[in-house]
Amino acid sequence: MIENIVSIIRECGTILLSPPSVKVNNKNQNPKDLVTSCDLKIQEILKEKLTALLPGASFLGEEGNEHGSKKGYCFVCDPIDGTVNFVKNYRWSCISVALLKDGKPQIGVIFNPFADELFTAEKNKGAFCNGKPIHTSEAPLSFSLAAFGTGSYDMDLTWKLAAAYCERSLDIRRSGAGALDLCNVACGRTGIFWELSLKPWDFAAGALIVEEAGGLIKNYDGSPLTDYFAVQSIFALANPKIPILKP
Repeated sequence: MIENIVSIIRECGTILLSPPSVKVNNKNQNPKDLVTSCDLKIQEILKEKLTALLPGASFLGEEGNEHGSKKGYCFVCDPIDGTVNFVKNYRWSCISVALLKDGKPQIGVIFNPFADELFTAEKNKGAFCNGKPIHTSEAPLSFSLAAFGTGSYDMDLTWKLAAAYCERSLDIRRSGAGALDLCNVACGRTGIFWELSLKPWDFAAGALIVEEAGGLIKNYDGSPLTDYFAVQSIFALANPKIPILKP
């Protein structure tokens, strides 16, 4: 199954690298919430080919009206995570696919074609980048990079957290692609990533990759993540020594 998912995602990656003419629209009249013709094309391919792999599986994607199902198998997909980066040719975007069973991720695949990095994980089988095992960092916060995401929500707390982590960490980063930020925690580049309002397609695959690499996924209150179909405040921690700060 995972090899077939990887093949489909790599096919979609060619669209990001050599896109046709890209049409850009705003979603919900929000000037910062962009969707492109490539988002729509990739999601169309993902839905068609992934559900053909597993007849009867439901589908939840960022750009559609499907709701997915907590019962049985469900593909949760982001056709382009980092759409604004893609529109501005910032070259830090990815395709993210998770396969959930009864609401829990079993497979996670994230592909950044610009860096040619393919992150994969299967439940209880470890995490990998381009086929090589990856592991989270054991460094304390004081010797770790801290990464975060932003949006038009909870901005006061977001920036308070950014200031607090900037003071206590080695430095902070913001990439604009939450799925890739989760992968950076998984492969030891960063010690923590947080965002206060991530959608399921943003974190379902990356959360599994982090956990299979030895990291922790928690809510802001420190509780384990339980609902992969809800908007969540995600804190990905490389190791138990990294704290969730309360500024």
